[in-house]
Amino acid sequence: MDSDVKQWSEFYRDELTDMTFYSVLSRKIKDDYLRENLAKLSSIEKEHSDFWKQNLEKAGVKPEPRYNKLKVSFLVFMRHFLGLFLTARLLEHGEISTVRVYSEYLKRPGLEENFRRRLQEILDEEIEHEEIFEKAMEKSSDTIERNKDMIYGISDGLVEVLAALAGLTSIIVSNIDIALGGLVVGISGTASMSIGAYLSKKSETEYKLVEEEKKILFRRQKVDHDYIKTIKGESKTSAIYVGISYIIGAAVPIIPFIFLQKYIALALSVVLVFLVQGFTNAVVALSINVGIFKMAIRASLLALLAAFITFMVGFSFHYFLHISII
Repeated sequence: MDSDVKQWSEFYRDELTDMTFYSVLSRKIKDDYLRENLAKLSSIEKEHSDFWKQNLEKAGVKPEPRYNKLKVSFLVFMRHFLGLFLTARLLEHGEISTVRVYSEYLKRPGLEENFRRRLQEILDEEIEHEEIFEKAMEKSSDTIERNKDMIYGISDGLVEVLAALAGLTSIIVSNIDIALGGLVVGISGTASMSIGAYLSKKSETEYKLVEEEKKILFRRQKVDHDYIKTIKGESKTSAIYVGISYIIGAAVPIIPFIFLQKYIALALSVVLVFLVQGFTNAVVALSINVGIFKMAIRASLLALLAAFITFMVGFSFHYFLHISII
């Protein structure tokens, strides 16, 4: 029974936390669909928390109505950086976690029938919550594409330029010269990535335009000039976002070399890239609904592996072939 009471207390606090977060967020979101549903979800979470409160009181425990203030503050703060789509995805992650925990708890033997039936109802309602967030995300396709371009641009800039800087550190003495070498790599990478993004998106937009023309010709649909204009601008927009985000990512490992001795600068660049790469890939994981921590750590470690390989290549040139640039 003690283990039940402890778990019920955790469920109670989690439901209070969700209730508070949905309530706060509903007053800050401009999207009508999500705002209205968040307000409804908050009231439903209140009912769920009352269920756990009543069961705790039956067990002789007086629960304290405390929610996780740190979690609520963090999620509200992150909304400014994640935007509507990723905020909805973040909420969906929370609902999936709740569904998983409640599903496991329902498998426990010896649960009282009324308790089991009400918990199943709560579980069904939590599943419906997840569907609400899915619909909210379906309305944000443009945001998804923009976020994807920016995240992958930053990630590539981080990895490629750090790897180049690590290799240059082995054979170039001056930290400023190393920074200039990284800048050249960053500029060439920006041009390459922007052109690649433009050509890739251009093929996709041309296909969309052909399909739209078919609808107009064969199905007698009315010409949607705004939609066609949007499609035509997608390739240029994608190239701009990828290019800007790439150079931002490239700047992260370059900046320490402007001010610090080369090995100190390299160490700081490695730390910065590890953190930023982890964050950007956590956002990617969030957007595609996979394990956030695992994907973030894996991406960060792979970035460091690329830097280590190029550093060892440069070191080999310096040590065995005595190549050094003063």
